[in-house]
Amino acid sequence: MRYLILCMNLAGALPLSALAAGGHYPVDDADITAPGDFQIETWFTHIDGNNAEFAFLPAWTPSGTSLELTAGLIRFEEDGESFNRFEPAAKWQFSPIEPGRLAVAAAVELGFDDGDFTDWLINVPVSYEMNDVPLVLHGNIGWIRSREDDNSDRAFLGAAFEWEATAAFDLIGQIYREGADEDPEAQLGLRFGFGGLLDHLDLAAGRPLRGETDWFFTAGLALTF
Repeated sequence: MRYLILCMNLAGALPLSALAAGGHYPVDDADITAPGDFQIETWFTHIDGNNAEFAFLPAWTPSGTSLELTAGLIRFEEDGESFNRFEPAAKWQFSPIEPGRLAVAAAVELGFDDGDFTDWLINVPVSYEMNDVPLVLHGNIGWIRSREDDNSDRAFLGAAFEWEATAAFDLIGQIYREGADEDPEAQLGLRFGFGGLLDHLDLAAGRPLRGETDWFFTAGLALTF
């Protein structure tokens, strides 16, 4: 997981951010960083010349535990203005992802915009790895509380797949929605795995499925130590 709650007011087109099935993908998986490993994910999402996001997300699972700790740092550019967001999060894995077995985790994340505590998220990701095909399915159900919008509550729902298309890359697709008042959005991307220090490279594109038609494009990578 790498969850961020991404601010949906960025031209209405940026995805939810960082508890995710890796980096910028909003729908989380039930996986965690290998115990004892330290991983850094970073990505850049572009909408147009006035709206963009740059994120830096370190994650660590202490040896002998099933608890992943992350600390997301995100820089938003919105219509010529900018702000910084800090997203500390913790994710507990109840069961690992294995073929033919349902994996379950739970995550909690806090959001701070320019130092102010603005929102929090509780999310439950589940994953299922198929036995006979190189395909993993993910589902999320979460709850977001905004402290700046009259303490409003809204649900986060998402579904995703990861398909090992070739030995060189995976195809990742996601659809998700934050609250009944927001349009659903989708992303489709390629993940090139390398192993070692450079764990993987991501290239993806996404857009709202109705309403606003702006596309957003993301490039990212992950380093594992």
